[in-house]
Amino acid sequence: MSKAGSRVPAPLMRLSGTLLGGFVVRLAGWSMLIVLALTAIGYSTIYDREEREALDSLKAHLLERGRTESAIFQLAAANMDTFRDQFLALYADPSLLPNPDFDRFFQRGDDGATRLRREYFDGVVNRDGILHKGMSGFIGNNQKNIPAELQRRLILSYHLLAEYGPAWQNRFINTTISTPENAMLMYWPSFAWGREVEADLDITAFSVVRSTLMAENPQRLPVWTPLYHDHTAKAWMVTYQLPVDHQGKHLINASHDVLVNDLMDRLITDHRPGSYNFVLAADGHLVAHPLWMDRLRKELATINLQRLGDPGLLRIHALIRDSVERRKADPGPPDNVWIVEDAEDGAYLAVTRLQGPDWWFIARYPKSLVAAKAHQAASAIMAMGAAYFLAMLTLVFILLRRQVAGPILQLKAASERVAAGEYAAVADGQAPLPISAKDEIGLLARSFQDMAARVRDTANSLAEQVALRTEALDAANKQLEEWSLHDGLTGAHNHRAFDADLRGVFDLGRRQGKAAFALVLADIDHFQTYNEAYGNAAGDQVLCTLFRAVARQVGQGDRVYRHGGARLAIILTAVEPALLEGQVQQILDMVTAMALPHQASAHGIVTLSAGLARFDPAMTGPADMVRLAEHRLEDARRAGRNRLVA
Repeated sequence: MSKAGSRVPAPLMRLSGTLLGGFVVRLAGWSMLIVLALTAIGYSTIYDREEREALDSLKAHLLERGRTESAIFQLAAANMDTFRDQFLALYADPSLLPNPDFDRFFQRGDDGATRLRREYFDGVVNRDGILHKGMSGFIGNNQKNIPAELQRRLILSYHLLAEYGPAWQNRFINTTISTPENAMLMYWPSFAWGREVEADLDITAFSVVRSTLMAENPQRLPVWTPLYHDHTAKAWMVTYQLPVDHQGKHLINASHDVLVNDLMDRLITDHRPGSYNFVLAADGHLVAHPLWMDRLRKELATINLQRLGDPGLLRIHALIRDSVERRKADPGPPDNVWIVEDAEDGAYLAVTRLQGPDWWFIARYPKSLVAAKAHQAASAIMAMGAAYFLAMLTLVFILLRRQVAGPILQLKAASERVAAGEYAAVADGQAPLPISAKDEIGLLARSFQDMAARVRDTANSLAEQVALRTEALDAANKQLEEWSLHDGLTGAHNHRAFDADLRGVFDLGRRQGKAAFALVLADIDHFQTYNEAYGNAAGDQVLCTLFRAVARQVGQGDRVYRHGGARLAIILTAVEPALLEGQVQQILDMVTAMALPHQASAHGIVTLSAGLARFDPAMTGPADMVRLAEHRLEDARRAGRNRLVA
């Protein structure tokens, strides 16, 4: 091309000059306004924002911590409420154990004390065919004659303790029943307390049980002990006791020992950057503090703040106590976490009350961290403003070149490709064009591209229609295939998917020659009577609820199937063999814990019975595993349902 052909025409040069002039004026004006606005932000505004964000973050952190740490205390109270309700229901029915076989369970020793027989700790199969173990009991030698009513109370307590104790052991070290007549039953598989205690021990003389007696506790309130270190368990714990009365008579106390070792450990490790956590009792004792853990471990109990002599902790306790009183006088909106300012120490204290023991969980956050963030934010804004202004100047230079020279060269190159018949390249944007420009050059570029697009669209229309129809057909086929493998009601995989998956993992196990997986078949107990009692719609809802809950419990890697009716099938491939039975039992316990009402069931709630079959390379096919699981499921049903037979 000749030099004359590449020269920009004079009208275009004049147009470019007009466009460039307006662009430079607008860009410079906006840049100056932005820089001035950013630098005008005051330090106090930044500080207020940082303070609010820091305190909101601290409160959210403490709220979550408070819920986490309170969960075990709330669970202890809920368990004992359950035990109380069950015990009173049994005790109030005179037809239950009117003449308990007391001597079959208890034996008076040469020392005058009456103790639960040794076999109930070591392990004995009861008349109901269930193994009882981990139980010990003690009646002091001050009880020369044990009345029949007390005998019945103890035997009723024993049966409930044998039923509930194992279920609660995963969260609590033991479960204990005591009476005001100096008797105690305990489920504690690791320690036979009732066999070891001295014959003349009077448990009612000690503060733990004494605090539940009518004279000491006329309001009949639950009792939390102070924190202590148990020599037997070698652990930090508190004890929760619930007095159980009937018609004005103190019958028993139901209690848990609650381990708090994890709480003490998390206190040291889980805190916001720059802050630390500690726990004070409302009565003025130090429960836990990262700076005083050695002293706490040495004394094996909480420490009175007055005796500790730490002025900072004494001041903090007084500040929080005053804030609690003010909140009682003027409650305001409900807030489980509140902020107390420690002006003398230059810190904020976020406080929440743990649900259970009367403890305050406190996070200390220095004010200096807020000031440091404010300084940092203000400096960053100033730096960003300067950088932005420099960037705008650089951008002006770049845009001057792109706004005029660049678009003209792009139009020239695109016209040459159109002349060569490359319509698609121009229409698809492979040939750069200034189509986003808001001036006459942009209008010309868009018209140019539209012309190329019309030519391209005519050629590609038929091919696009074929491709769209093919894609839609493929998607429909995939959807139909997916629907064919799922149950329409519950959304779980169906019997067809179960047969295919079981065959696949079975063949893999045969090739590997080892126990690579297991099969669980589970029935919803008395489901037909549930439908009769509540209706088919309610039955369908229970099916959907249970299948979703079991699928969440099983987790990734394994599948839940609807095997038919109210039967679930689970193929477990990702569980260690030693943990397999416990994993399946957790599924049954989870369903029980949901407590879905079922008045037609002996258990009063919806439960599962399950049979577990492990893969054996000697099996001839998947049908062997199904038959074995069904056989064990039937055993579970015959044994009373709501259980696993493995």
